Amino acid sequence: MRRRSLRSTLPNWRTGITIIVGSMLLGSCGGGSGSATATQNTAVQAPGFAFTRVALPGVYGSPAVSYLNPPFVFQTTNDGNGNLTAVDLTAAGVANIYSGPRVPYDLRLADFNGDGIPDVISTVYSATNIDSWAYLYFGNADGTFTQDTSFGMQYVGPGGPGYRGRTESIVVADFNNDGSVDVFLPTYTFLDATFDLSGDPQTYVTAGPPPNVRNAPQSYLLLNDGTGKFVEHSVAAGVSMHSLLSGLSPDTTDPDGVQPEGAQAVDFNLDGLIDLYVGGHLFINQGVDAAGVPHFKDMAAAYGLTAEMLRSAVPGAGGALPSNYLITDEGAQFVDWNNSGHLSLLLLRWDWGAAHGPRLFEFDGVKFTERTAAVRSATPTCKSPADEQAPFFSSTRPVGGTGSAFGMNTYDLDDSGLQDVLVSGDQMGPAIYRNTGCGFVEVSAGDLDGHQGNSGGMAMADLDDDGTIDVLYPAVDGNAYYKNTTPKQGSYFIVEVVGPNGEHNQFGRVLQVSPPNTSEIYTRIVDSGSGYLTQNQYPVLIGTPYAGSHTVKVYFAPLTKCVYGGAPCAPIVLSFTLSPGQRALAYAPSSSYPGGRATVSSASSN
Repeated sequence: MRRRSLRSTLPNWRTGITIIVGSMLLGSCGGGSGSATATQNTAVQAPGFAFTRVALPGVYGSPAVSYLNPPFVFQTTNDGNGNLTAVDLTAAGVANIYSGPRVPYDLRLADFNGDGIPDVISTVYSATNIDSWAYLYFGNADGTFTQDTSFGMQYVGPGGPGYRGRTESIVVADFNNDGSVDVFLPTYTFLDATFDLSGDPQTYVTAGPPPNVRNAPQSYLLLNDGTGKFVEHSVAAGVSMHSLLSGLSPDTTDPDGVQPEGAQAVDFNLDGLIDLYVGGHLFINQGVDAAGVPHFKDMAAAYGLTAEMLRSAVPGAGGALPSNYLITDEGAQFVDWNNSGHLSLLLLRWDWGAAHGPRLFEFDGVKFTERTAAVRSATPTCKSPADEQAPFFSSTRPVGGTGSAFGMNTYDLDDSGLQDVLVSGDQMGPAIYRNTGCGFVEVSAGDLDGHQGNSGGMAMADLDDDGTIDVLYPAVDGNAYYKNTTPKQGSYFIVEVVGPNGEHNQFGRVLQVSPPNTSEIYTRIVDSGSGYLTQNQYPVLIGTPYAGSHTVKVYFAPLTKCVYGGAPCAPIVLSFTLSPGQRALAYAPSSSYPGGRATVSSASSN
């Protein structure tokens, strides 16, 4: 809904010592929790976080973090100690990302051609009649990039060739389980005058009768042939979200059009197939057809995540959306907030302000229910519930906010075993919510406080390899990364989920960790690009207050293709143990290791 700019990264990585472990299981997950109602926004006490600002000269826009170790934001290098150095864009071969009339937006790093070197895709936020479309660059061994000028040219829409239109987020994942990283581009589609409520400047709105041909006919699902060549298949897959005005067939989930923003790829139902949340839809992957195209079914309403729920009034932050408002959000991310073993959905809407925080739709294994109040009875994570009712997201700043919120992200910021929430934007600066185990409380965050957001959300990565997650944050007053100096509440370990030969192609995979002597289950996701206009580090850093061996389960696709219209897919679950201070490489199944395998080394790569 707003313009942003973006930036880039170059290769730099390390190796470690490994030991083989591993087994195969079929898995299940644990119980959930109920919900309550909050009527006011009264903060409770909680300790703050400590961050120290480190400027990022020459780096700006939506932050995307490479899958390599040490992690680095696109268009920088990292010396392994958190010292990021900007790269000359022209020398790197990516300067034309920012050349007008192109309006760059999101970035995503992945190995699209299978050579082990990061490639980058850049989308646009432009009307389709502007010469502005998605670009793809292949990484070279010397750290430069080469643009694939043929990318998207076989697709021709009303504005011309290329994947055009207002595209906010990028999602990358292997949706058809062929070992190659695919791309989903959620894009504003044709709207008639009833539903086109964008309020954008006239140059971005229709200049004639509907349909709004300055939007795109559809969203795009780009399936990769393994060499970085893509073919668009969103209509056949059922995720195009095209309107009736597009003239596309068959029927669509969005006959009135859609304005998708936040999106995430994740194996939500733990069957080994990567699913997709976008635009109020929870598209569950049903397997592939004879041509290798995945088919998706929208199961949001079946799980209780109805359009009426998503449009309903937000306690303390505004009334219900009118029926002619399309369901849009500026952030969508799945999180196991209370270590229940279930993934609940966080959604952030552009007009709430940072103080409200996201809405959390809690999943109990059967259905979603909105949680609006903090827990008031003891649970494994809520060990000291409050005597009085408090909002689930509690803040002392004005509930209505002082400006829009531009995205969110989640990570465990102090190795407590609980995932915290950060909300960007707002003239008062970001809102940093500590997870108390009972709910979330806005707390101070040192140098991270007070900086108004700009160009999207916050990316998470342990840039200095000290076992705590640092924050990359594009702000109005300058771009920086914020070194996390918060005292640790526990220890940590790292799980890096890879393909059978070490490929970084497992975006959206889910892993579950069972600490000893507790019923808690940490459910974590290999980030596919989520929250909003961000990409977190690929290895999953998991904080824990528990000592000793933790049981880790990683849910992989089976070796045999799951066929659309056939039997339900059953995952292969790799199970192994890991202790704080260790790092695991979890390899997907192969003919040599049909149950997968894991190797373990020291957690530090320095």
